[in-house]
Amino acid sequence: MRIETNDNFYKNTDGLIYNNGYEECEPGHSFGPAVRKSYMIHYITSGKGIFKCEGKEYHLEKGDAFFIKPGQEVYYCADMHDPWAYGWIGMQGLKIESYLNRTTLANSPILHYSKNDKMALKFVNISVAYRSTSLCKELLLNCLLYDFLHFLVNEFPNFKNMNPTEEEYVNAIINYCITHIDEKIYVTDIADYLGLNRSYTTRLFKKNMNTSLKDYILKTKFEEAERLLTETTLPIKVISKSVGFDDELYFSRMFHKKMNVSPYNYRKKNDSNRVDKK
Repeated sequence: MRIETNDNFYKNTDGLIYNNGYEECEPGHSFGPAVRKSYMIHYITSGKGIFKCEGKEYHLEKGDAFFIKPGQEVYYCADMHDPWAYGWIGMQGLKIESYLNRTTLANSPILHYSKNDKMALKFVNISVAYRSTSLCKELLLNCLLYDFLHFLVNEFPNFKNMNPTEEEYVNAIINYCITHIDEKIYVTDIADYLGLNRSYTTRLFKKNMNTSLKDYILKTKFEEAERLLTETTLPIKVISKSVGFDDELYFSRMFHKKMNVSPYNYRKKNDSNRVDKK
C-alpha cells in the first residue's frame, strides 16, 4: 500500500512540509542511487532494510529513522524477507538545516526511537493534516512541523555543537527527568542523551546538586506521585504507571521506603487534612 500527498509548495521563509507519505514496501523495493530535493526523514514502523549514504551502510529496523539532505546521493532497500514500512516527511525552508543541526542528525543520519509511540504519532498527525482540505491546513501544518522539530531537538539534542557549561548539562538532566517522568529512567539513558559517559554524568550531577542522580530521579517521580495522590482521584495503579512504574506493588514499596507511608495512607491522610480545613 502506498499513500502519498501532492507536492504543493507552501511559501514560508523559515520552513514548510514539502511532502509526506507512508509506504508498505514489497521485498527488495529500493530507491536510488539517487538524490532528493528536500530534507527527508523516514521513520520505520515495521520490518527491516538497508540505507546507504556517504560510503556507509546502515542496517535498520522498526524504531529507526534515516535522514536525507537535499542533493545527497542515497540508496535504500527493503529486506527480502521482512520488508519495511515507513512514513516520511519532506521539509524545505531557509532555517530547516539550522534547526536539524541542533539534533544528532548533524553528526549521523540515523535516529532510534522506540520507547513509546510519540514519534509515530507525529508522522500520523502530519499525514492527516497534509491530506486535509481545511482552510486552516497551512497553519496546522506549520504548527505540526515546528512541533516535530521541537520534538527532535528535545529528544536528540546535539550537545557536541553546543559546548554546554556544567550548569547547562545539569539543567538538561533535570529537564530530561521531568519530560520522561512516565518512563523508566536509567542513568545510562541520560548519559547517552547528553553524549557523555555514565561515570562523568553521575559525578557532574553530584558535584552540582549535592545528591546522586539515582536519588534525584526517584525524588522527581515521588514528588509527582504525591501531587497526583493529593490533587486527583486516579487509582494508585494509574499513578504508578504515570511515574514510570509498571508494577504497582513495587511502586508502593518504594514510595513507602522514601515517604515512610504507603500511597494509600498518604492519600487518606491528605484527604482528612482537606476535610479538617473546611
